[in-house]
Amino acid sequence: MNSRAETSRAPAPRPVVSSESVARLPRWPLWLLCVAYVLPGYLGRDPWTGDGQTFGVAWQIAQGHSGWLQPTLWGHSVGGGWLAYWLGALALKAFAGWLGAPTASRLPFMLLLAACLAEVWHAAYQLALRDEAQPVQPAFGEAIVRKDYARAMADGALLSLLACLGLLVRGHETTPALVQLAGAGSVMLGLALLPRRRLRACLALAGGLLGLALCGAPWLALFAALLVAALLPAPTLRGSRAAAAGTLVLCMAACGAVLWHVHGATEARIPTLRSAQHLLGVLAWFLWPAWPLAGWAIWRWRASLGAWHVLAPVALGTLCLFSAFLSSSGSAPLLLVLPAAAVLTSLALPVMRRGSLAALDWFALMFFSLLAFVVWLLWIALLTGEPAHPAANIARLAPGFHARLQPLPTLLALLATAAWAGVAAWRAGRHRHPIWKGMVLSAGGVTLVWALVGTLWLPVLDYASSYRNLGEQVRLALREHGAGPAPRVQTLGLNPSQQGLLGYWSDAHFVPGAWPQSWRAPYVLTLTRGDYLPWPVRGQVLWSGHRPGENDELLRLWRRDDAQR
Repeated sequence: MNSRAETSRAPAPRPVVSSESVARLPRWPLWLLCVAYVLPGYLGRDPWTGDGQTFGVAWQIAQGHSGWLQPTLWGHSVGGGWLAYWLGALALKAFAGWLGAPTASRLPFMLLLAACLAEVWHAAYQLALRDEAQPVQPAFGEAIVRKDYARAMADGALLSLLACLGLLVRGHETTPALVQLAGAGSVMLGLALLPRRRLRACLALAGGLLGLALCGAPWLALFAALLVAALLPAPTLRGSRAAAAGTLVLCMAACGAVLWHVHGATEARIPTLRSAQHLLGVLAWFLWPAWPLAGWAIWRWRASLGAWHVLAPVALGTLCLFSAFLSSSGSAPLLLVLPAAAVLTSLALPVMRRGSLAALDWFALMFFSLLAFVVWLLWIALLTGEPAHPAANIARLAPGFHARLQPLPTLLALLATAAWAGVAAWRAGRHRHPIWKGMVLSAGGVTLVWALVGTLWLPVLDYASSYRNLGEQVRLALREHGAGPAPRVQTLGLNPSQQGLLGYWSDAHFVPGAWPQSWRAPYVLTLTRGDYLPWPVRGQVLWSGHRPGENDELLRLWRRDDAQR
């Protein structure tokens, strides 16, 4: 009986590491890695389909065609995402004259992605400073410095976040989901700071919860506030309860106001077995390699689940994962799981077996080296026409594109490849000690492939994905047939993203949908699959076209007969 009681009161096991394990990762390679990850995909391209709605609404707000409190796209209300639209509009007003509208609209989102990386690093650092998260001090040899260990854990968390495949594309789109990601990272940081730094914790929590509420996730923000409130009785937060409670009350009131304003525009659904299976399949690659390491961390730290450094990321990650299963927005809500998953992954690094980390490293080395080789091979085929088979496939997907050698992007791609070779050689050497070593190849490989795609392949991707050429052709067709400035054009079959992008490039005033007032517009722009036209449009076709490689989607510009107006 006594032995059982003593066992139940025994302290939870802590990791056993050597003093060499907390070796410092130099700051300049880490900063360079983050820059190489963030910038490609944001610079040097037009807005694509994933960016279209946010760009279109922000552009309409900046031009005064939409209200700030009721964002619209061509007069039609758009759901959620207010903060994303506001940030884009402010950036357009401030920087569009210098940088051009497409680049200016992406500046806030670049900063938000960088802010998320910083939030995850600092959250892991603060949690690793806690006594129960610290390793066992060695009986002999050099003592482990608390801050050095916390810094090594934070570096591991940041590298884990960079290695996640789901962040790669979703994190480089100018969508409300990226603002939500920064909000989730801020909530994670607030939870990490709450036991020791009350003011900073309350500011981070307030910023994160309000960011979620104002960017299409008010229900998640409300339940996140309730989750933090449920965690307040924890003994760790004895000195922070009053300040946190006041912050949460204000945030819950703000979330309630947002929910009242949107009148139920946000929706949840009970997942079917098929949708749950699909989301689990997406989650398997979206959160790779964080999810197996996070699961291992929870298992190895299971005796410390009540400790704040484990409880906080587990609670927030579980809530975000549950929200993703209830959402009807596809894989985008899985972004919000990444900050908590990255922090949990850092907890796995000091307790992982060496063989498991070596297997992960070899997989990352082989996979990303092969992928980089394929990117280079296809680029050479695009440039020279050899090998002939890959070149023919590319020509079929992007007909009419003429590649040319661009010195600066090619030089940057060569430098990135050389850096990858250096990192691989370093990891293959006798550098076995640092905690963060297991994530270096995964994070570096993801960044390498992304940098190669963002330098070598960006011109052809922009050619195939941009609506600039189509919009300019529509503008020229309207001018050639006597349309005045900003002619009214009814749009049929176009989604909000296409309406925003084509409207911007064509300088036309779109009247979307089949409303009675829309039929009075003198011109009609239709998007159909093939020649079949499901709407009763009568008139003369002034122009038709499609994006390269999308022959099945046909855009047609009509001049409506006077009898139909």
